[in-house]
Amino acid sequence: MKVMVTGGSGYIGSVLVPHLREHGHEVTGYDILEQRDVRNTGLLEYFMQKQEAVIWLAAMSNNDWCVKNPQLHKSINVDALECGITIAEHFKIPRFIYASSVAAYGSVEDATEDRALDPTTPYGEAKARCERALAISTLAWTVTRSASVCGPSPRLRIDITVNKMWSDAKQKGFITVNGGEQKRCHIHIDDLCEFYAMLLEKEVPLQTFNVVAENEKIVKTAVQVCKSMANGHRRGIDMPYIMMKEPTDDRSYTVSGEKMRAFGFEPQFTVADAVRALNA
Repeated sequence: MKVMVTGGSGYIGSVLVPHLREHGHEVTGYDILEQRDVRNTGLLEYFMQKQEAVIWLAAMSNNDWCVKNPQLHKSINVDALECGITIAEHFKIPRFIYASSVAAYGSVEDATEDRALDPTTPYGEAKARCERALAISTLAWTVTRSASVCGPSPRLRIDITVNKMWSDAKQKGFITVNGGEQKRCHIHIDDLCEFYAMLLEKEVPLQTFNVVAENEKIVKTAVQVCKSMANGHRRGIDMPYIMMKEPTDDRSYTVSGEKMRAFGFEPQFTVADAVRALNA
């Protein structure tokens, strides 16, 4: 299948593109690092017109950045996707998979895919808006609401929960936990990429899936990261410790993975696996 992946050189895309090629797909990575900007309408049209599927990963997903750069955030995270939908409709692209986020739910417990979206951040609001734009389109769309992704990548991000904990433990020798009772959900990057491969193999139009492996309190995730650094300790690295502080962010969210599992997908990797892979 001819597949275009926007954001193909990003944290997830740089793992997903070769993964899909291993599955036999003809993949075009479309990314600003390759001088292919999703805000460039003419270029987007040129690359999209002969595709059989589009996986739209392109986004600026650091919420602090979104707050500081509202116009740029809107142009990349909302306007470009809405333009992409129009182009895909024009060329009658058979499959359109949109990478949303659990951030679209807001602060929730055990959210299922039919729960109303109530985002509490600019990034989550953009994801919810894009989902609504897809819902009224003529495309055969699928939406993935991914948990916080963790694990190694050629374009590693260390501003997301598990990866930041690992980086801080390695570089500073400790992990700072603000509060700790808040909950977060996680998915290993390899599992997420395999789920996208499965979506391409099955007909799943007009459906939304949470993609999640673990829901856990932040402090327990920090403990898990520290324990998983034990191999590093045997190589002469001091064992990290946890520094507890007052909460600076009260958001807490967990999501259900029941629909994903009913679809036939079972995550194979854990947070501990992600840390061990980052340590390798």
